[in-house]
Amino acid sequence: MAWHTNPEGLMRRSRRAFGEWLSLPQWDWYTTHTFKAEYVSPKESDKAWYAWFNGLRVSAKALSYTPSLYGEQAPFYFRVVEYQDRGTLHFHSLIGGVGDIRRLLFKDFWELHGFARVMAYEPGKGANFYVGKYLTKDDGDIRFSHNLTKHLTKACRCDTLEDNNEETKELR
Repeated sequence: MAWHTNPEGLMRRSRRAFGEWLSLPQWDWYTTHTFKAEYVSPKESDKAWYAWFNGLRVSAKALSYTPSLYGEQAPFYFRVVEYQDRGTLHFHSLIGGVGDIRRLLFKDFWELHGFARVMAYEPGKGANFYVGKYLTKDDGDIRFSHNLTKHLTKACRCDTLEDNNEETKELR
């Protein structure tokens, strides 16, 4: 395939590749978090979101899904920020490692700050591509947990092993 150098095509291919990359980990939830206030500073919004996510980590530890709050088995995330038309920050995130923690409970926890949607992640629905589009947005802010790398590496290794197994089967 010849690579074209027009900027729109490059951005479109970048978003698609990023969305495919984001499909590698085993996500459990797709979430959106909206603030009810007209203005929330980036610092305040981060503080609120991390308090919410740390509550999720504590729940996972309490249910013995992870031996520590911040270890490799702890819940992990990929989060992007966008500004709504009214100028307020809004988050989209993919979250994994939560097992069967009640997602609606965490939807309710966010209502202290505004409105949230906490939905079961469905791989075929395209949330990974939707979140991935923020790679090429001017004011997009991308954040991810320290342990996401482990889940991406593990997923890449599994894909490589599956590809090698398929090649081995074809050679037999």
